[in-house]
Order: sequence, then structure tokens, then C-alpha cells
Amino acid sequence: MDDVPWRILNLVAKRGHAGARREDLSREIPGVVHDELERGILALEKDGHVNVEGLSDGKFLVTITDKGSSGVKEEYARRLKAYRERVAAQRDTAGPRRT
Repeated sequence: MDDVPWRILNLVAKRGHAGARREDLSREIPGVVHDELERGILALEKDGHVNVEGLSDGKFLVTITDKGSSGVKEEYARRLKAYRERVAAQRDTAGPRRT
């Protein structure tokens, strides 16, 4: 999963059923331009990972779906495994520890 959709999905999953508003996403995911954030949200909605509810004056609420919750768990497990493999590989190439 690309970085921006992952960051969006991860944040929305942490919020649970309360979801995340546009302002929350902009504040909690710094350095992402509005268009990129919008593309990520729409892609996640298209894939069935989130629901987007329009509020008023261009505001919206993004909530997680069951598919999105499963996707977060799978992606987190994949990223954790890759991290552990990198750490193990670095440990193997570093040689024995001095005590």
C-alpha cells in the first residue's frame, strides 16, 4: 500500500467508529497536499476500505469499514515483518557484538 493511503487508513482505523474529519486528516498527516490527500481518500473509498460522508461546506467524515480494519491489520503485519527482517539482516552483517 502506498504511503499516503496507508497513513490515512491507519489514522482512520485509530479513530474507530468516530472516524476522522478533513481537518483531522490535514493536521495529523503533515506535509501532504490537499489533492494528494483527496486522491488517497477516494482510492480507499473505491476499494471499500473507508466510507466518506459529506457534511457541510466542503467538510467530510471518513470512517473505517470492516474491510479497512482487516486491511490495516494485514498491512501492519506485513510492515512489521519487513522491519524485523531488515533488523535481522543488519545484525547479521554487523558481526559479533563486543561486550
